[in-house]
Parts: sequence; C-alpha cells; structure tokens
Amino acid sequence: MEKKQKSKRVLVIEDDSFLVRAYQIKFGKVGLETVVATNADEVDEILKGAPPAVILLDLMLPGVSGFDILELIKRKSGWGEVPVVIVSNLSQAEDIEKGKKLGAVDYIIKANAKVSEIAEKIIAYTE
Repeated sequence: MEKKQKSKRVLVIEDDSFLVRAYQIKFGKVGLETVVATNADEVDEILKGAPPAVILLDLMLPGVSGFDILELIKRKSGWGEVPVVIVSNLSQAEDIEKGKKLGAVDYIIKANAKVSEIAEKIIAYTE
C-alpha cells in the first residue's frame, strides 16, 4: 500500500507582516511552502482548497476572533484533523483553555517565544 505523501504546506493565519516574513524565511529553509491569510476572507478562500500539514493561528486578527476561525477550521470537511498551533499574546488561562478545548494542539504565548522556537514546533508537525 502506498504511503500518502504528507503536505509540505504551512498555513499561517497572522496579520503581523514582520512575523509572517520571518516564518516564511524559516519554513522555506526546510522546504516548506507557506500559505498566508491575514483576515477572515482570506481564510475562507484557503478553506476551499486542500488542507495544509499544519496551521499556525494568531487569535487577534482584524475583524474576527481567532477562536472563531479555529471553530470554522475544525468543522470544515477534511480540515478537522490538521494540527492547529495557536500563537498569541493572549496569555490568560481561560484563553489557553478555550483554544485547547476548541481543538488546538498547542498554545504558544508570543511574548515568551522566539520566532525560531515557534518555527521549530510548527516544523515538527510536518515531519
């Protein structure tokens, strides 16, 4: 039986262009394609296609809560099993608990992590 080829795409849902560029550079160095969404409309378009290997999700986005996007991803056919790693400055225990309850596999507080550390965690989900 042929082993299914795992996607080498990472969906980054983040509105900070500096962070997006840093992730693109880090992921590119290990052969990963970065698909970027900065708002709900872009996420809706991407959800029409094939799911990525992993999703990096910011919670504070223009006009929409990342929690709402997480719920949308988990309900979308074919996307529910994609690991979602939340990377946010929301550091309250309730936020972390809510993110994990909605299906995130990890919750990283931006202020406590370097871009390289975040990238390493994301890359690990693509292997």
